[in-house]
Amino acid sequence: MNLETTGHSDSARAFMRPESATKVIAGFATCFSWLAAVLMLLQVSLDIIGKFVLGMPVPGTAEVVASYYMIALVFMALPLMEKRDDAIAVDLLYEQFGPRLKAASRFVAMIFTLAFYLVFAWATFEAAMKSMAVREVILGSVEFQVWPSRFFLPAGCVLAAVVVMLRQFVPRNG
Repeated sequence: MNLETTGHSDSARAFMRPESATKVIAGFATCFSWLAAVLMLLQVSLDIIGKFVLGMPVPGTAEVVASYYMIALVFMALPLMEKRDDAIAVDLLYEQFGPRLKAASRFVAMIFTLAFYLVFAWATFEAAMKSMAVREVILGSVEFQVWPSRFFLPAGCVLAAVVVMLRQFVPRNG
C-alpha cells in the first residue's frame, strides 16, 4: 500500500514505523504508570497529614493504594521496560555464542516472553471479567470497588506483548 496515494500525512507514516509505534505505546502506558505514582504520592501524603495533623486520615487510602495505584504502577510500566529492553537477563553463556546462536537465543526468549505475557493477559482478563460481573469490592475503612483495577494487569501485559512483537522490526544495536 502506497501511503502517498492514500493521503496519509507524514505523521501517520511516522506512526506506522515500528519504532514510533513502540514509542507511542510505551509512552501511553508509562503516563498511566506515572499518574498512578503521583496520585499515590498525593493520597498517601494527604492521609499522613490528615492522620497526624488533623486526626482524620483519608478513608480508603490503603485500599486505593494497594488495589489501584500499585497495580497500575507496575503493570502499565511493562511496555516501557520492553521498549528499552530492560528485562533482567543472565548472559553467562550468551556472550560466548556465535551470531546464529545469539539470534536463535533471542528468538526463543522472545517466544517465551510473548507466551508469558499473552497467557498471563488471558488469565487475568478472565479474572477481571469475573470480578466485573460480581462488581467485586473490598471492605476496609470503607467499601471500595476494585473490579476496574483488575483490567490493568491484562492491559499492561497485552501492551508489553505488542511492544515485544514490534521491537522485532526495529534494527538492533550490536
